[in-house]
Amino acid sequence: MTNHKGMHLLQKSTRILICSDIHSNIEALQACLADAQARGGFDRFWSIGDVVGYGPDPVAVLDELRALGDRFVGVQGNHDRLSVKAGGLHPRPDWWWQHADYRNFLAMTATDRAFIRSWPHDIVDLGFRLVHDPDKRYVEDASTAGWVLAATRHVRHVVVGHSHKPGYFVTTRKAGDAAAPTERFRPLRDGDVLEFEAGRRYLINPGGLGQPRDRDASAPYLLASIHGDSVTIEARRVEYDMEATIAKLRDLDYPTELEWHLRRGTG
Repeated sequence: MTNHKGMHLLQKSTRILICSDIHSNIEALQACLADAQARGGFDRFWSIGDVVGYGPDPVAVLDELRALGDRFVGVQGNHDRLSVKAGGLHPRPDWWWQHADYRNFLAMTATDRAFIRSWPHDIVDLGFRLVHDPDKRYVEDASTAGWVLAATRHVRHVVVGHSHKPGYFVTTRKAGDAAAPTERFRPLRDGDVLEFEAGRRYLINPGGLGQPRDRDASAPYLLASIHGDSVTIEARRVEYDMEATIAKLRDLDYPTELEWHLRRGTG
C-alpha cells in the first residue's frame, strides 16, 4: 500500500529558523520571530545555545521558546550550562558578564532551569549537527572549522554559535565522506542567499541574535530551506527596540558594559 500522505511530507521542503546567542534579549527574539513569520513562517526553530545570560529577560525568552512547542530544537551553550550549575555563580563575581549571569540565575525558577537542563549539548536534526561550542572552542578560523567537520562523521554539515558572528566555512573541494581542507570564514550579510554545493561540507554560524559582535547592532538570524540534500540559506538582519532592552538593563542595575556592547555590535 502506498502512503500518499507520507510521500507528500517527504517531498515538502522544511523551513527552519536558525538563531544563536539570544542572551535573554526578548525584543530581539520577538523581532526575529515576526520577521520570519512575515517571510512565510517556519517548521522548526533551531536554537544553537546561549539562550540566557547577559540580557535582562531570561524568563520571557524561555516562555517564548516554550510556546513554540515541538518546533523548538535547542542545545545548551556555555552560559546556559553555567546558569543551571549548582554553585556555578557567585553574588559578588569578578567579571561583569558573571554579574549579569548571576542576575539571570536569580530571575529564573526551578522550572526554567529544568527546561534548560532538558536540552542536550549536541544534537543531530535533518542531517545537521547542532552544537554551540564544539569541545568548548570558538570556531573562527579555517583550521578549527576543518577540525570540527573532520570530527563530525555521522552527518555532513554543522551549525555552531558562540562567536556571535554570522557566516560560514565550506570545504575547498567535494569531500565525499572524508575530511577536506576548509576555506576561510565568509561573513553572511543581510539578504545574502547561500545555496549548498553538492558534495561539499558546510559549517554555518547564524550570529549573535541578542548580542551581535560583527559591528552591526541589528539582530542576525538565518532562514533555511531543506529538501533532501538541497539546502538554501537566507541571511536576515532585523532592527529591534534596543532602547527598551537598554532601559531594562539600567532599571535592573545590570553592568553598563552591556549597553555599550549592544549599541556598537561588539563583545
